[in-house]
Amino acid sequence: MSPVSDSSVPLPARVIEKNPSRSLPKKSTDGPVEPSPPYDPASSRKILAVLWVLLFATWSQFMIVAPLLPRISVRLDVPEVHLGWLISGYAISLGVCTLAWGPVSDRLGRKRLLMLASALMALVLFAHWWAYSYSAMLLMRILAGAVGGALTTGTLAAVGDYIPPSHRGWATGWIISGFAAGQIVGVPAGAFLSGAMDDRLPFVALGLLMAGAAWLAWRWMPALPPTPSISWPTMFRDMRRHLASPRLLAGCGVGVCLFGGMGLFIPFFPLWMEQVLSMTSQQVAWVFSAGGVAVVISSVLLGRLSDRIGRYGLIVFGSLGAGLFMLVSPLLTHWPGGAFMLFPLIMGCAAARGSAFRALQTELVPAGELGRYLSLSATFENFGYAAGSALAGWLYVAFGFSAIAAASAMTGLIVLVLVRGVLRPS
Repeated sequence: MSPVSDSSVPLPARVIEKNPSRSLPKKSTDGPVEPSPPYDPASSRKILAVLWVLLFATWSQFMIVAPLLPRISVRLDVPEVHLGWLISGYAISLGVCTLAWGPVSDRLGRKRLLMLASALMALVLFAHWWAYSYSAMLLMRILAGAVGGALTTGTLAAVGDYIPPSHRGWATGWIISGFAAGQIVGVPAGAFLSGAMDDRLPFVALGLLMAGAAWLAWRWMPALPPTPSISWPTMFRDMRRHLASPRLLAGCGVGVCLFGGMGLFIPFFPLWMEQVLSMTSQQVAWVFSAGGVAVVISSVLLGRLSDRIGRYGLIVFGSLGAGLFMLVSPLLTHWPGGAFMLFPLIMGCAAARGSAFRALQTELVPAGELGRYLSLSATFENFGYAAGSALAGWLYVAFGFSAIAAASAMTGLIVLVLVRGVLRPS
């Protein structure tokens, strides 16, 4: 089932009706004013479809780099020691530029930002075809990271603009499933294109998809009411105010823990499975594919559940569940095949807390400040992931994978303290 085919999609929260005769109440001389008719639900389905495609393409063009590194190394004659910067350069650029895209998102409006960012990303992905040197490829990845910050921030902020609070958990779960679909479908398809032809072809194909998403955003995303122009000093003052708020700062802290915990666990889990569990690279790939399927199922089903039972409980439940399963992962040495069950459980819990947390973020600040707050939080989250990955390397060499599993589980306890002690309203 796709977001386009679900008939239960909620109505947009703040959409301008294109036909003024339908959006304005009809005046009557002999009775009360007639209420406006409900907005066409098809608009919400189209909006979610656009956001899903944007996240799918954005995540795929990031995830495809790792399996292509051996081919890139051969084509560009690059030592393996330098290949990691093609991923690190993207992540650093994403973290730095996301902070700037949030205010731009609030100033331009979500529709115009997504149209602009998707068009720019399409151009950058097309330009990968002319990356004939390592420096050119590195530049393309840095530019892709800079634009990717606008797409991730803009899509999540758009949920707060178009979807009412009662259905945001469900809607956020749907669009977050685009990340998992990129892992399940986008990466294998890109690897196939690379093996059949050229390692640059997957980027060009994703550029075509991104260009199509830009056109869909122009056609399907309705205009929102204009907002007053905001000066840059006002934007930075709002960011300082967000950091001064204990609740909003705790929200950023929760994001750091969620991403930092995954940054600790994910990078060295496949290496450990190959070295200690004696699994082949193909078996490791199937483990991660199973995890991607769990993300799709969990983010959609439990995202809707958060609309009914509340965001806070699901964030805590998902964090403690993921932490517990990470903690017991070293026991897989006694049953390597259990990785096909344990990793989907970890990713399912992570997706459940992620969809609930993203929905909660859209409710912490007014709509006019949403882009600025999400960009601020995303910057912390990206640096949290980078810090977790760096710490994982030291822990793995010094103490082994068990130390990584324990440190990852600890982030779940920190989330519990932040949510119960600060983030949840008293």
